[in-house]
Amino acid sequence: MTVGQGERLGPDFARVWAAASVSVVGDGVRVAVLPLLAVAGSPTAGAVSAVAVAGSLPWLVFSLFGGALADRHDRRTLMWRTDAVRVVLLAAAAGWVFLATPPVGVLVALAFALGCAETVFDNASTAMLPDIVAPARLDVANGRLQGSQVIGLQFVGPPLGAALFAASAGTPLVVDAASFALAALLMWFVRARPAVPARSGRSMRADIAEGVRWLWGHHGLRLLAFELGLAALAVQLATSVLVLLVVRTLHAPEFAYGLVLASGAAGGVLGSFGAGPLKRLVPLGARIGLAITAIGTALVVTSFATSVVLVGGMYALGSFGIVVWNVQAVSVRQRLVPRELRGRVSSAYRLIGWGGIPLGAALGGVLGTAAGVRTPILVGGCLVLASLVLVPRLGKLEQDAR
Repeated sequence: MTVGQGERLGPDFARVWAAASVSVVGDGVRVAVLPLLAVAGSPTAGAVSAVAVAGSLPWLVFSLFGGALADRHDRRTLMWRTDAVRVVLLAAAAGWVFLATPPVGVLVALAFALGCAETVFDNASTAMLPDIVAPARLDVANGRLQGSQVIGLQFVGPPLGAALFAASAGTPLVVDAASFALAALLMWFVRARPAVPARSGRSMRADIAEGVRWLWGHHGLRLLAFELGLAALAVQLATSVLVLLVVRTLHAPEFAYGLVLASGAAGGVLGSFGAGPLKRLVPLGARIGLAITAIGTALVVTSFATSVVLVGGMYALGSFGIVVWNVQAVSVRQRLVPRELRGRVSSAYRLIGWGGIPLGAALGGVLGTAAGVRTPILVGGCLVLASLVLVPRLGKLEQDAR
């Protein structure tokens, strides 16, 4: 990610990219720290699980509202104000941690509030990007953002958070708050056009319904959302038992699982670099087909793997495919959705697409218990590969986006 590449996308994108890169490191710090704080307050699996659920629940219960907000207000302003709210929440939490160990209920509330803020910010960010980047460059821009996300959430943030927690439990939250403060400052200087506001006098419910209807009425994007939901279910079906495959079935030491995850992060970074150039080389259908094939093949091969090295290589391949898929799907959606509806359609799309994650996690546990840990991985891979039949229809979205 060179400076020159960022500059060619424009100074506004450079600021957005810098803000995203800084804040996602803070997110990675928090990913490591909140479970550690939960264990310090109540060393039970239930406490850790409650905090994790609270952090992910907003994407199911608050995302549509966040999308509507992104279409009602100036998106740049909404983003920096959301970051400012996160600064206040994290600073208050850090102060509490410095004084005493907060109860699990407080951590659950903090995780939920930060998750709600994340839905608002992410929906506004996705909707705003086409305002500052030319349509032909969206794949490159989204690749840069995906790469920053992988690096911050997997490579940098969690190890940094764990190290800071070992020194002082409140320090990681201070670092997270500082990251959002810097991100808010960077967003302040972005000069994106104001969003087109929703019509005055309409209820929030009516605004949300308009976005859902538009997505449902667009056959191609509706199909893309269901493809995402199927892929998310299949991948979660497999990854929910991956640790058992590595540690129990292959009898590898625990640190080997960490190396497998690191290999996946490396594959994701490679995918973020490759997603933009792929647009110049092959049509959309081929790019989507490549991503789906990489994910499905990686899961099927993993289900038969007898070495951790092969598992790590396949995890890298699958992560490469996931990032390439994400970049193509987001970019085509940004080109197709009307500007005034981007926030609401994006939130409805994510709700459909990500709805497969909790179902996949539950099925992974059931199948893994009943038929062994290799079975859900194999089933997940076969489901992904079976979805290749949809690629010719999804490829037609490129014609719609012109």
